Amino acid sequence: MPPRQLRLEMLLATELLDKLVGDWDLTGRMGEIPLQQAVVGKRTLGELFVELYFKSTLPAPVGQKPYEAVYYIGYNDENDLFVMHLLDTFGVGLSCIVGIGKQEGNTIPFVFDYEDGPFTNRFIWDETADAWRFEQTYLKNGQVHTFATKEMVRSR
Repeated sequence: MPPRQLRLEMLLATELLDKLVGDWDLTGRMGEIPLQQAVVGKRTLGELFVELYFKSTLPAPVGQKPYEAVYYIGYNDENDLFVMHLLDTFGVGLSCIVGIGKQEGNTIPFVFDYEDGPFTNRFIWDETADAWRFEQTYLKNGQVHTFATKEMVRSR
């Protein structure tokens, strides 16, 4: 890629990541389970990454702690790809699968190539609403299934 084109790609990627920075309210569904989370996005690690910290604002099921997650999202300019590291309270795995995504306009489909099949967390920026949508899907038996749908709007 010519240097000028590379600079343009980096600028567009940085602008899209910057739209994640701020305080957010997230709502949605994971199957039949309602989701409601407070989210904080900030630049971190030398501003190479945006950290998104998620914490459920709904009561946790009996015997469980409230859901929490941290996403670290960065842009690899050498390959023109976004990378997402995801940590959450579902457990500590022995391997780390990162999500890889290629920007498509205002969308980044992060694909995690898990052993039992790919999982996609599609980030969709809605410029008009100043909001994000997340569509999470997985592939099973050759069919795409919805795992969760979420919307993230700026806190008031």
